[in-house]
Amino acid sequence: MSVVETVDIAGLWSDDATIIAETGAASRRTGGRVIKGFPGADEIDAWAQRGLSFFDAPSEVKEALIIGLQRPGQPNLYRGFHPKNSTAFNNAYLDFGPEDPADGPDLPGISVLTENTPWPALDGYRDSVRACYVALNAVAQTLMMSIGRSAGFQMDEIAARFQGEHSTLRFLDYPARNPDADVTYAAHRHVDASGLSLLWQAQPGLQAEAPDGAFHDVPIVDNCISVHVGSVMDGLTRGKVPATPHRVLASDGPRQSMGFFLEPALAAPITPADIPREDTDVTDT
Repeated sequence: MSVVETVDIAGLWSDDATIIAETGAASRRTGGRVIKGFPGADEIDAWAQRGLSFFDAPSEVKEALIIGLQRPGQPNLYRGFHPKNSTAFNNAYLDFGPEDPADGPDLPGISVLTENTPWPALDGYRDSVRACYVALNAVAQTLMMSIGRSAGFQMDEIAARFQGEHSTLRFLDYPARNPDADVTYAAHRHVDASGLSLLWQAQPGLQAEAPDGAFHDVPIVDNCISVHVGSVMDGLTRGKVPATPHRVLASDGPRQSMGFFLEPALAAPITPADIPREDTDVTDT
């Protein structure tokens, strides 16, 4: 099986149109792209491993962050620790959000999305994870504006939906596949409910689907992450920038990963962005 291409995107920070076009071409060929050269790349592997160290923490540290849906009485329902359940194949994950969540519109249940992030009692953990969140938030917003512009949209139309801090940084811990269970996928084919997803994996298993329906392995490359367009960007651009499906193969051993999901601001417009001309070709997806 072929692999998703790796592209150095350092030129995005100098407005290099060649890099913008090449990242899009790579995505169309293999369903996504692995990126390097972004601000914070030299630290990304260390940040991810520090975040994942939570799963090796003492039980009392982890239990203090369990969400209220699984442990009644806990204050958080969304941000926090989601332990494995008893299903045949299920991963545990830990969600972190913005440092100072913005208020949302006056809608039932909106408080779940404006929760403060709980932090584990681990020395230096918060500083490391916060640095990772800030760096990936900036990278994701730069990529979103580049994608929107290359598809013919005004950058401020796209930026207005995603500026600020309102997204999710997630650390995932997958168990080994049960040898007695007929399980092929740790996560079936899906698109993320985000504008853009930045994914990192400690072990292989992630695959991206190209436009021709073929799946390509996402390689593990030092200090790199993969990029996947989510359903929010698909809707925002009326399908001109389509969401990119991906899946995760089940493994005979444990697997860990990290994902940053760029989500729109709660008060952002939900209507599609305007495109200034109708004859624009998509050059980045």
